Amino acid sequence: MAVAANADLQQLPLNRWDIIFTFLSDPLLIIFFYLPFWLFFSSQLIINEWDYTLLIRLKSFPKWMLYTIVRISPILLILQFLWIIISFLVTMGIPLENSWSIWGATAAPANNIIYIFQGTGFSPWFILFLQTTLFSLCLITLHAIAASVYARFPRMNVIAGTSVFLFIGAIISYKVFPALPAPFMLGMVTNYSILSFSYATFDSVVPAFLLLVSIITVCFSLVSLWSKGKFKSMTNFLNHHYHFLAYSFICLLGITTQFTHSGMKVMTVWENLYFNFYGVSEEGFSLYVYIYFCIVFLGFVYLFQLHLSHVLNGHIYYLMIRYKSFYRWFIQLMKKTALGVLALLVLLAVITIVIGVIQGRTLERYAAQNISELYPYMLYQFFINGFLQLLNYILIVFIISWIWQEATYSLIALGVLFVAGLPLLNTNQWLPSGLNSMGYVAGDSNGVFHITIVLAIYLLIEIGIIVYLFRKRKVSI
Repeated sequence: MAVAANADLQQLPLNRWDIIFTFLSDPLLIIFFYLPFWLFFSSQLIINEWDYTLLIRLKSFPKWMLYTIVRISPILLILQFLWIIISFLVTMGIPLENSWSIWGATAAPANNIIYIFQGTGFSPWFILFLQTTLFSLCLITLHAIAASVYARFPRMNVIAGTSVFLFIGAIISYKVFPALPAPFMLGMVTNYSILSFSYATFDSVVPAFLLLVSIITVCFSLVSLWSKGKFKSMTNFLNHHYHFLAYSFICLLGITTQFTHSGMKVMTVWENLYFNFYGVSEEGFSLYVYIYFCIVFLGFVYLFQLHLSHVLNGHIYYLMIRYKSFYRWFIQLMKKTALGVLALLVLLAVITIVIGVIQGRTLERYAAQNISELYPYMLYQFFINGFLQLLNYILIVFIISWIWQEATYSLIALGVLFVAGLPLLNTNQWLPSGLNSMGYVAGDSNGVFHITIVLAIYLLIEIGIIVYLFRKRKVSI
């Protein structure tokens, strides 16, 4: 059947764009032929332009980096021009049209690149512009990385090692990452140099451009901080806040790349919210989806646990002098924590909606008829049950930390909560873990109210335990 389908496909008329974009999107040519030349020219220019007289005239290392980018731009334009001219020359004799061919609009393994392009709704000329711009921005990013490293360590072996590292890294990301779990595919160099790969991965042309611009910005920022001697203060900041920064980055990465629902046709931002925080369902779960779900919600609880450990390891006595009661201190702590939980949920929802709009999804709830009637339950599950679930996590960790006052026990508790949220153990949703999963909305939608009752009962039990623990200390007046 596949042979017959390919034979039928070969009978369909082609136009010049079918060959041009296949040539321009060939990862083997880009990685093994184009990239080495670019890294060589980039390294040579960086070495030749490293002159202290020039640095004095430019007055800063970031300006020197910008200067090298301006200097290498003519080389980039020439290489890109030749790349496009060659692609047009090899298609001489084939008709050039302003639209996609019938062959390109036919779904088949032989033309997956062109089929992806015509699915964007853009014209071939605009796709050519986007492909050239994305590839150029990728090459400029590689140059910025090499220049930032050389600005910090201006030695021949360093720039040579950086170029070799970038080249080997590109090969590994192309050859090895596709065989690894889905999240690793986000690191493939082809997603940021070839438009068809980028659109197939992110379902949008925007994320790849944003990430490349972000990398260039980071390179300039790091060099600027180093040149101004602010690395020490930056290091201190990272030492105190790296947990929060890593947590925020992972949350944003999951929302932006949408690997939790890769391959699904998502039309609305509300579906985006549903799949990003799907978690588990009564039918089962996907490991990667559940891990991301737990990172978002249990990760927030882990940050709370770090703060609580700091308080209980000595700082608590100063707070007792201030509040004169465990009750008063606990109420103030929970007020701030509850506001933090609410802020987290609102931020996750807003970022998910904004990213969805940027990626071309609609705000119209009825665009997807299959789950349009579930929207009220989805919002209830995300905000109400999400709020109650996080409070349950926090009170459980509080109780464990108060009794044992060892961070190890709190980490074990988080691990237990991770396992307890699996549908294999949490049958009928009676354990206070993972109950804010959006997947539970897809079953009996009225079950979200059952979840609210379960979470509320557990909250009352946990508060009762905390009151008992405070009274046992006999200083909760």
